[in-house]
Amino acid sequence: MAKRELPARLLELLGKDREQYHSGEELSAQLGVTRTAVWKAMGRLREQGYRIDSVTRRGYRLAGLPDGLTAELLAQYLPAGRGKTIFCYGELDSTNIRCQQMALEGAATGTVVVADRQTRGSGRLGRSFASPGGCGVYLSYLFRPECPPAALSLLTSYAGLAVCEVLEQYGLSPRIKWPNDIIIDRRKVCGILTKLTGDAESGTINGAVIGIGINVTQQQQDFPEELRDKAISLREAGAEVPRAALAAAVIDRLDECFLRQQLLSRPAAPVIEQLTRRSCTVGSRVEVITPTGQYEAEAVGIAPDAGLIVQLPDGTRRTVSSGEVSVRGLLGYT
Repeated sequence: MAKRELPARLLELLGKDREQYHSGEELSAQLGVTRTAVWKAMGRLREQGYRIDSVTRRGYRLAGLPDGLTAELLAQYLPAGRGKTIFCYGELDSTNIRCQQMALEGAATGTVVVADRQTRGSGRLGRSFASPGGCGVYLSYLFRPECPPAALSLLTSYAGLAVCEVLEQYGLSPRIKWPNDIIIDRRKVCGILTKLTGDAESGTINGAVIGIGINVTQQQQDFPEELRDKAISLREAGAEVPRAALAAAVIDRLDECFLRQQLLSRPAAPVIEQLTRRSCTVGSRVEVITPTGQYEAEAVGIAPDAGLIVQLPDGTRRTVSSGEVSVRGLLGYT
């Protein structure tokens, strides 16, 4: 067995039952290595931040995990075998760019790209997304749609709901700012960017890459100065969340939406109801900015295709499907 492979195999065995102790003799027999090799591998795991309890005549037990975004850490929180199509990197220019490349190379639906740091993280309308190392969860999820093309307009909405449902498990109360921001305490904690891949000549779509960036451990001084009154992290919101556990929970929720339940093939009414209930845009005064101009209106609902329904001062209504929408009182807009 390769020297680098042994710690990962040990983690796999110890992680199956973290309350149980495993003797060095038992582990060496299962892995086909010497007890000395097991002892040295345990030392390497401790150097990486894993808490390994060792008790004479009982053996070893996995007592705690470091805060990181490695394949080995994600495997501790995911169903067996799920990690085969999850690719973790210390640094990337952009998880979306890498995932789009993999989509063109034939990667399967459900493929995930995760990075500890991004140098060119991006948001809507060409904006950058601050993605420092050791602070957040940055991942992209590849979905190969088997649904009517019209349903693809709901992709970002489903992803936003998935993130909200995960954050609610940690006692938080996230809201969705149309179309792709997750808000806590009137500041942005997560951004979502969906890119479609396909054949330009035929107009067919064969893949969708959903990029998700979540601020996890940043303090206010860690954000760029221009974002300090607009951004928030889970830690600032009062939740201490291991990043690997958070990433795994988001991946599993996306699997549930797109792979197990295939929600995009179902009627849209339930998701529109959930979007409306969690929206911090509906019911607010907004400024709509489009390539042809800008105007003020009141956001009054979510359309069946997840567009934003707004009402103008003269009572007429429009459905906004693209452009920028600023909500009074959020993200510095007054």
